[in-house]
Amino acid sequence: MKDRCNYAVLLGMALATAPLFSQAPREVKPVFDVASVKPSLPGSRQQLTIQPGGRLSANELSLEALIAICHHLAAYQLSGAEGWMKADRWSIEAKAEDVTQIPAWSPPYLPEVMAVRLRALLEERFSLKAHRETRELKAYTLTIGKGGSKLVEFDAASQSATGQQSSPQPMGGLPGEPTPRPGSMAAGPGVIIASAVTMDQIINYLNKLMDLPVIDKTGLSGRYSFKLRFAPESAHPLSEAPPMDGATPQPIVTGNPSIFLAVQEQLGLNLRMAKEGVEVLVIDSARRPTEN
Repeated sequence: MKDRCNYAVLLGMALATAPLFSQAPREVKPVFDVASVKPSLPGSRQQLTIQPGGRLSANELSLEALIAICHHLAAYQLSGAEGWMKADRWSIEAKAEDVTQIPAWSPPYLPEVMAVRLRALLEERFSLKAHRETRELKAYTLTIGKGGSKLVEFDAASQSATGQQSSPQPMGGLPGEPTPRPGSMAAGPGVIIASAVTMDQIINYLNKLMDLPVIDKTGLSGRYSFKLRFAPESAHPLSEAPPMDGATPQPIVTGNPSIFLAVQEQLGLNLRMAKEGVEVLVIDSARRPTEN
């Protein structure tokens, strides 16, 4: 009987203490070793750069923009931003000493090695709390047409374009028309010229032109060059779109097709309206950061 009692006591102790030893180790999020967050100086220039040594420099960006950048979100995928989260502008200088190599990247989104650290910084300094949910939205889906994509794929190794066009500078056109540097776009009323850009960049720009969100379903993962001419009245005024690198191309020639037909004929892609389940990040709460 005594042995049975001792066994019962030992079993009870084991059961009571088991959760303490069975819990999975807590995940440690990568963070910046040093970080400064301050209001941007009046009249300062907007910028987002990554420098050698794991240095991140951001200026004249709202909290809303910073959240979108580090979570890789289009504007329609972010909900709950209050007035100050859109209006106030911030300057961030941060360094991650263990980040020695930065993958190739193009604005507006950061490479994950830096994005994960910026997410942690916003949670700490802005007390940011948010959750994800899926919402059904009306949207335009961008897919590859039956005849295949006409985008010119850029070969970074040889610094030339490959695919349907073999010229190393496929963006040539009208006299005086700009040839953007690789990784950038030039745009004017009814014309977009792109050189070695990602689908993220293309979608980000289309989202500024269209009246509904544009969702990429092409599956394309390279860098592409193209020239697109369309009737400007078939999309939002270009003044609502962000400025792009390079000079403004010549204005549209009267008679160009709608942006929907232009995308189909000139790029080999389809831009069609649909209802889509879209993952959205909802801001639950945030506050202005305290002094560093």
